[in-house]
Amino acid sequence: MKEDDIDVIQIMIDNQYSLVARLTIMDDGSILIVGVGGVGCKWSENAHSKCHNLAELLLIDSDSDSFNSSKIANIMHLDNSGDAKGFAALPNLASFRFIEGFSNISNLILRSELIILLTALGGGTGSGASIELARKARESGSMVLSIVGLPFIEQPLRSEIAKRALPELEKNSDLCVRISLERLAWHARESKSDWISGSSWIADLVEGIVTTLAKVGKLNLDLMDLRTIVDKPGESTMIVGNGDIFNPSKIVLSATKSPLFEVNIAGAKGCLIQVEGGPDMTLSHLNVVSEEFISLLDDNCQVILGARASNEMTGKLRLVAVVSGIN
Repeated sequence: MKEDDIDVIQIMIDNQYSLVARLTIMDDGSILIVGVGGVGCKWSENAHSKCHNLAELLLIDSDSDSFNSSKIANIMHLDNSGDAKGFAALPNLASFRFIEGFSNISNLILRSELIILLTALGGGTGSGASIELARKARESGSMVLSIVGLPFIEQPLRSEIAKRALPELEKNSDLCVRISLERLAWHARESKSDWISGSSWIADLVEGIVTTLAKVGKLNLDLMDLRTIVDKPGESTMIVGNGDIFNPSKIVLSATKSPLFEVNIAGAKGCLIQVEGGPDMTLSHLNVVSEEFISLLDDNCQVILGARASNEMTGKLRLVAVVSGIN
């Protein structure tokens, strides 16, 4: 993408939408990816491996096996008894252990402007410690984006625990993305990946959010842009879609097939869009992807658009969107 292209992007977006852009960059260490519980730790490690130079990693669990594969993560081991039995269906115990050991990670939380929390609800650790982490992070002034897996239908006990925990986690998050594990497993089969590791979808989503906020792109977005969108009344969610420069319209179709839990973005009032590509990405690609996605939203939706080009995305395109004001 040429520098001159940026001057005409606003012309290419229909003037019924409001377009805002700024060139800024977040400080080093200001983005923290946190995995809570066994599944959350796997998702976080996988996602962090794609953007390890732009964010720190914190893993929280009672099972030490969750930490064995990472050499660069910050660790909070909740099992002070040494038996590594975990908390099973005891979220209150996990919450207590987290609060008890919070001082060990408090500095890490305090220096983080944005915390991306990944967990699966239904077990003790994810349903207990994740809520306390989100609460402490919000109290410290951090913005919290939670990506939450909801149990399979055939798990009634875990589903009941998740049902009780979800409202508290949503209350303590600026944005909470609910993921159906059924749909995630289906997505993993389609992409020939592993849902337990988050499929490729979660890693792409987290990497997209991190690179959107941590790097100066051709048309960059910052944390204030994100707050502008997620502060709108109504539901909010995050979406990612992948494709190539030869058929950019398929990227929006890919995004709408994401493993989200019963979310319909039609009529959304706010949207932050980041389109990523390689040096071969053109203004036409940016225009097709952004306009096709915007057409799904409310006619008066506030749209904030960003774009980034990198060599590793040559031949590829990716859409990352935060959508809010969903009824």
